[in-house]
Amino acid sequence: MAVTLLHTSDWHLGRRLYGKSRDTEFHKFLTWLLEILIKKRVDILLIAGDIFDTNTPSHQAQSLYYDFLTQVAKTHCRHVVIVAGNHDSPSFLEAPKGLLKALDIHVIGSVSENLADEVLVLYNAQHIPEMIIMAVPYLRDRDVRQVQAGEQIEDKEKKLISGIANHYQQVSKIAIQKQHELQQQYQISLPIVATGHLFTHGGKTIDGDGVRDLYVGTLAYVTADIFDKNIDYVALGHLHVPQMVANQAHIRYSGSPIAMGFAEANQKKQINLIKFYTAVSTLPYQKPNENTTNYQLNLLNNLDDDNMDYLCKFSKKIDIEFIHVPVFQALQTIKGDWPLIKNSLIALKQQNISVWLEIVYNGDDVIGDLKQQIYDIVKNSQLIVLKIKNLQIRQQLLMSQNSGETLEELDEKQVFERCLQANKIPKAQQSILWQNYSEILDLIRS
Repeated sequence: MAVTLLHTSDWHLGRRLYGKSRDTEFHKFLTWLLEILIKKRVDILLIAGDIFDTNTPSHQAQSLYYDFLTQVAKTHCRHVVIVAGNHDSPSFLEAPKGLLKALDIHVIGSVSENLADEVLVLYNAQHIPEMIIMAVPYLRDRDVRQVQAGEQIEDKEKKLISGIANHYQQVSKIAIQKQHELQQQYQISLPIVATGHLFTHGGKTIDGDGVRDLYVGTLAYVTADIFDKNIDYVALGHLHVPQMVANQAHIRYSGSPIAMGFAEANQKKQINLIKFYTAVSTLPYQKPNENTTNYQLNLLNNLDDDNMDYLCKFSKKIDIEFIHVPVFQALQTIKGDWPLIKNSLIALKQQNISVWLEIVYNGDDVIGDLKQQIYDIVKNSQLIVLKIKNLQIRQQLLMSQNSGETLEELDEKQVFERCLQANKIPKAQQSILWQNYSEILDLIRS
């Protein structure tokens, strides 16, 4: 028996790039993904968090999401498992949970009081169990750590990591117990798949990819050993770079399916297709009786004559295939002096292709009408310039107390850093202020 699972994450539906809508790009990706589900005859689709870019997604982003789920329900895919990421609103995702469950779409937005709710047993068309999912969503600080007065940041980080590890340990115990019960009932050993939306130690990021620090401080990165050895595959979200964790091939980030910014423009995007196989071995054959399950009967009916003395006991193996995601909208950064920028733009215009551009001028000459010269070149073409950075001008402006910067060029951490500098806050006080500020940001995002 084989079960096919497709692992994806970090869609960030509704995300804009320098104010430019990307809904057309997201629609093309979801259309392509639907084709993959059909072509590969995927049984289970798993989305490991950050479905939306904000916790208040636009009407168009919601339409893309629900239209896609409606189409998936018409395919061979039997189940969709969705867990929330740090960008998602747990309450928003779970609002239609009951309705989606009728379509075998399972949504876990937040931690439940009953951790057994995070353990899903998925059944095939014959109502035979085929997989156990540890559907662990993004674990917020308040979900796994008790606050105590007077704590130092280092203490908070240790308790946070311990809390995350303890959560996975408890959910693993429930999943393994369920696996044991089903093995006794059906004579099968189901694969266990765990989800996670978190930052693992050593994880790769790209400058400017928009990946947020999840917790206060810099040490709250979990290690691979929080995942029980009985877990067959760990489907992770949050980091946009596809990668495995700690050289363990079964613990993986699928990465974001489209480039979230110009920093990711040259990165190959992918989704992970995992096939779980089960095989026969050495349980003594017994004649069917009133306690024999339909699954066992099917096994008995399909055994070769030479193997009638044995009934299946399952040993598991998995195959992982990486499916390259096409580029639905080309992004490119052109950086250099004016001759390089000019020649690059002319060459791109002659190719007559759609490209969104970020222009970074770092020449020595002051070019007062840089924007106008760039727009004159790209006029009547498929080139769209989203951002022009004049580093020569900026350097002069930064020397005048950063008066030339716009807010969109800074993230929330850079803004706060500037506030600390402007108000001459002593280094000794900055640590606790960063702690409080990060907690406020986490509350806003949740």
